[in-house]
Amino acid sequence: MYQFTGCPCSVCGKTLAEGDDIVVCPDCGAPYHRACYEKQGACVYAARHGAFEWTPPASAQPERKCPNCGAANPESAQRCSHCGAPFAEGQTPPPRAGVPRQPQRPGEQAGGFNYARLYQQAEGGVWQYGAASADEPIDGISSDEWAVYLGPSSPAYLRDFAQMQRYGRKSSICFSALLFGPLYYFYRKAWKPAFAFLAIDLVLNLPALLELLVLSESPIAPAVSPSSLLLLAQLASILSFAVMVVSGMFAKYFYRRAAAGRIRRIQAAFPEKSRREAVLRAQGGVSWAAVVGVCTVMMVAGAAFSLLLGPNVDAVLSLLL
Repeated sequence: MYQFTGCPCSVCGKTLAEGDDIVVCPDCGAPYHRACYEKQGACVYAARHGAFEWTPPASAQPERKCPNCGAANPESAQRCSHCGAPFAEGQTPPPRAGVPRQPQRPGEQAGGFNYARLYQQAEGGVWQYGAASADEPIDGISSDEWAVYLGPSSPAYLRDFAQMQRYGRKSSICFSALLFGPLYYFYRKAWKPAFAFLAIDLVLNLPALLELLVLSESPIAPAVSPSSLLLLAQLASILSFAVMVVSGMFAKYFYRRAAAGRIRRIQAAFPEKSRREAVLRAQGGVSWAAVVGVCTVMMVAGAAFSLLLGPNVDAVLSLLL
């Protein structure tokens, strides 16, 4: 891998030091601090991609290129940091077995280094960070339209979506879904999984609610023994924990499917780009109103349920406390 220490960050201009978390644009090769790139949200040279390739300043240029793969290395390097071929003083290192020489591409200077090609192939950097290019859409949708739909958090989601697609994975931990359950899906406007997980939560809480009715001696309490209800409540609690884990592990997959389906419907309904982007922006993003609305409905439902309790409220309070 090219050593970017000594080169300036393309956003803040500060020198990239050894040990910094560095990412590189796959299209032009411009280096960044990861925090700077995440704050910027895109390459600062995006408008010039296709006609521009970043090159390091003369003061930061490595002085030794590997004749095996063409990668640039510090002058003091004993091995190529990209392909691992050893440098022998006074001779050209032979090609390493299994590592073919890279053919020179049209327009590439002899002995030069194609930064875009290297970092598109690299496992780290911006390419894996997830900003899918037009050549690698996610679920058949370009990264531009994904970014419009997802909103400000699109870089992080595109990183995870791209990795999930590339490696065929469905799991990608989401702590927000793990902690807040259905509220996460309402916040992200993923309506189908939102209502599905909400319905599952309500069903799994039903044994506990019936137990409260029995303990309070409510006239509408079911004719079931408290011990049976307690067993059902314990089983429901175990299932609720399992659902919470599933929600946290597969939340981004469920969100990705819901979002991709909505984006495709918008694409079909609005072929004109400007109108389509306006609709994507309006129907995507997040919704605090949905979260507040669900919480309000749940509070009202809880208050209404309390009216169904029987006269023995002390037993209910002792159970809750």
